[in-house]
Amino acid sequence: MDFQTILAVNLMALSAMSLLLGLAQRRRELASFALVNALVVLVGGFALWAFPQEAGGLVSLVFFPLVAAPMALGALQGRYARAGRLEAAARCADLIAFFHPTPAMRLAAAFARAGAIEDPREKARAFAALAAQAPAEQAAVIETRLLADRGDWEKALVLAQNPENARQLSGYRLRALGETGRIEEMIRDYARSADSIPLEQTVFSWLFVLAFAGRPHAVEELATRVMRLDADTAAYWVAVARRHAGDEASARAEFEGLAMSRKETQAAIAARRQLAKAWASHTHLSAKALEIVEGVALRAETESARLARGWRLPPATMLFVAANSAMFVAEMGLGGSQNAETLIELGALWAPLALHGESWRVLTSTFLHYGPLHFGLNMAMLALIGRELEHEAGALKTFAVYLGGALFSSAFVLALMASGMVGYGLYVGASGAIFALFGGVGALRIKDWLRHRASLDSYRATALGLAMLVQIAADFLLPMSSLAAHLSGFGFGLFLGLFIHPKPR
Repeated sequence: MDFQTILAVNLMALSAMSLLLGLAQRRRELASFALVNALVVLVGGFALWAFPQEAGGLVSLVFFPLVAAPMALGALQGRYARAGRLEAAARCADLIAFFHPTPAMRLAAAFARAGAIEDPREKARAFAALAAQAPAEQAAVIETRLLADRGDWEKALVLAQNPENARQLSGYRLRALGETGRIEEMIRDYARSADSIPLEQTVFSWLFVLAFAGRPHAVEELATRVMRLDADTAAYWVAVARRHAGDEASARAEFEGLAMSRKETQAAIAARRQLAKAWASHTHLSAKALEIVEGVALRAETESARLARGWRLPPATMLFVAANSAMFVAEMGLGGSQNAETLIELGALWAPLALHGESWRVLTSTFLHYGPLHFGLNMAMLALIGRELEHEAGALKTFAVYLGGALFSSAFVLALMASGMVGYGLYVGASGAIFALFGGVGALRIKDWLRHRASLDSYRATALGLAMLVQIAADFLLPMSSLAAHLSGFGFGLFLGLFIHPKPR
């Protein structure tokens, strides 16, 4: 298979996965992204049929400017906004609107530019002008932002509790409940709406719950390590948490320090408002509310640990990548990774031999690969999925899932050949073992969703399932791969994953 076809198919697979994820979220503002991903798939299909020699280049012309660049800019925009670099965030929004010149994207860019204005009065005028021009749904968001900037949380709560705005204003609603002293109601609202909170608002909802419930240490970890908020904003929320924890002296000192800032930041304005209002006594939460708060604190800690891992591979995953790499080097040195005789000599699953005394091929075949593309795809997926499972479950459980999946999937394929349900063939590849890792992680994601019923967990479970489908589609293009091995490996890992619990932190 030539490079152009490989490039086209992989970019189409990525766009198909993005399209399905976008449709699963059912959000109107993502409509333009859904359309361009659909365009990539259509262009790719036509190019593979009509211009196969240029298919990769034609798909790239659509994919990179219309899908990859806006997604990267969106991630940068969010990061800059949380870090307080609002002008840089606005520039990213302008570039996204350049690539996606739809009314929704232009409005989002104008909103980001208004948010970057330093003068509070000028900013308020810019938001008011936007609200007057925007459609009703977006106008509600802008008006709520205006009320929040003024500190008018009672009116903001009225808007945010309107059923028509409930989902998109989830974060504002939770904060408004906290700011107006309805802590217990805020916590129960979070628990009820966790499955509908938009992904980009999820960590903010955790922040509000932990801060108004009085968890300063959890707030600090979430604000600095997970959200990476600017120093003043992080300090403000830690002070809010200390105040609600009953440590009023420390909270007041922090607010006073922020209030003296020379720059008219949101943290400074909010700190002055905190100092100006009367402070109620420490809130006593019900047992149910405390249980919910503990769950949020654990989620924040888990996310912090997830981000702290870095990209270095843990030991079991590294061992399996090294073993597969060593065998691939041996293939290349002994005649080539696409030479059938070399693969049989090194241990490929060839039924006439495996069924008559050489049963060890059931395992050795899973460390061999047919060509550099097969090897590269499998190692990329092994590194990604193995790392995920090992960080959560530990090296020994990952070792068991990988080797167990390798043996089970390979033996399953051999049994099918022995029964005559599948014709004899030469099979190699780590896909069965990798799909077992998929199954193990899938079981953890399903258990997360059953435990929390949160939109973040349903998104991750959906993304994992779609990634698995992409891997199946990619392997279908390669010889010497087996759908039976993929599905049996996944089933083995899913079953084993039901009995795997994340390692204690």
